[in-house]
Amino acid sequence: MVMNKNGEVKLINRKGCEILGYSQEEIIGKNWFDNFMEEDIKDIFKSILKSTDTDDESIKFVKHHENNILTKSGETKMVAWHNAIIKDEEGNIQEILSSGLDITERKLLKEKLEYSQLKTEFFANLSHELKTPLNLIFSSLKMLNMYQNKHLDPEDNKKASKYTSIIKQNGYRLLRLVNNLVDINKINANNFNLNLKNYDIIKVIRDITESVEEYISDKDRIFEFNSELSKKIIACDPFNIERIMLNLLSNAVKFTDERDKIVVSIYDREKMVCISVKDTGVGIEKDKQEIIFERFGQADKSFTRNSEGSGIGLSIVKLLVEMHGGIITLESEPGEGSEFIIELPAKKVAEKEGKLHNQEARELFDRVSVEFSDIYD
Repeated sequence: MVMNKNGEVKLINRKGCEILGYSQEEIIGKNWFDNFMEEDIKDIFKSILKSTDTDDESIKFVKHHENNILTKSGETKMVAWHNAIIKDEEGNIQEILSSGLDITERKLLKEKLEYSQLKTEFFANLSHELKTPLNLIFSSLKMLNMYQNKHLDPEDNKKASKYTSIIKQNGYRLLRLVNNLVDINKINANNFNLNLKNYDIIKVIRDITESVEEYISDKDRIFEFNSELSKKIIACDPFNIERIMLNLLSNAVKFTDERDKIVVSIYDREKMVCISVKDTGVGIEKDKQEIIFERFGQADKSFTRNSEGSGIGLSIVKLLVEMHGGIITLESEPGEGSEFIIELPAKKVAEKEGKLHNQEARELFDRVSVEFSDIYD
């Protein structure tokens, strides 16, 4: 674009017209500052152009600057400018040759990145701030349970236990939500790492399913575990495989009724190991099957469910499976049940075969309680 010292546009190319949304005829002859710049900055430019001091900082600002321009539609666009100031022999500005680059999208992406980083930091702080009082709640609850058992008669103990159980379950629900929010933001910020070692995936899955078998049976569901393989060593993170399985199994319990069946199966597919979690529950409608893997996506948003959830559990499941190099798919028909199928690559890492630590096994009960905390009796 070329304008004279008064800011009247003498020439503008086709790209400039596209960005502004005007034709050349609508721009040429118009005052650039009065018609295409925002009010709070146009007077600054007008005063600067009256200066003749080439060493002045204001002239340097004119040569290289970024500002919003007004388009025909009323929208603003951010443009980065490089201006060549043409002067006469006496140093008076005659014309300005301007080259502008539309950086609107780049600015938006930068703002989104900064927002994402801020959000990650927020959830990290949120985790600390919420987990500290939660730890105090759980510690106090243990002391309260000890007091009940020692000092209350059986009838009063039974009544008190009803309320302490509610406190514990909802404490677990809050802990689960905090953990999920923090982890999903860590994953999206590439700040979440798997601890991949060589494990017997059949044993890992069997141990997890056995830990919830009694719970599922108490909910009057029929539970089965089947495997084509007796042993299969692959590279995986058993702690996060556990999170994946507990989430899928808790969902299966949520969306099934009494006497429905839940089946965990493992198949050998040469280069892949397939893990299936299948139920005979309510199923999921076709138009809802895509959104359930999205963050905060829920197939059932009604207020009549006998379970609760934030809608981010399956999103984390999908991300964790993909971090293992695998994929997860869903097959479902309304009224006939659902089947989640996980395919994990049957590869190993350059380490010795690992085993589940005793400490992990002892803490498994608490992790089951946390993952199943959204299910009410």
